[in-house]
Amino acid sequence: MSESVRNHIEMEDATAKTFEKQLSSARVSIVDFWAPWCTPCIRLSEMMKEAFMEIGDAYDGKINCLKVNVDEEQELARKFGIMSLPTVIGFVGNNPVERFTGRTKDDFLKWVDRLADIGGLLEEEEEE
Repeated sequence: MSESVRNHIEMEDATAKTFEKQLSSARVSIVDFWAPWCTPCIRLSEMMKEAFMEIGDAYDGKINCLKVNVDEEQELARKFGIMSLPTVIGFVGNNPVERFTGRTKDDFLKWVDRLADIGGLLEEEEEE
């Protein structure tokens, strides 16, 4: 009768005022720069949500996912050189380390694992 409850990674809105604090609250962060009028952004966001449902048990509480609306947060878009949408950047601490350039959920899942490795999260799992 009881269903298995799966963890998942929540996508949080970020602003120029909250961005640094949100980044520093996890060792690894994924930042999705998007706009409400951008259809590819919406499709990518849905794919990311599906992926986060799959990997939530492994990375919940260890990886942040932030969404930055570039129409409202132009300062952040400029700071990170956002020239096209959607753009997804992986951070370790407060440092941008890699942009997601894939197209599929499998590409995204492999990229998240690579970020987790760069951020030392996979080493933590091996030690447990």
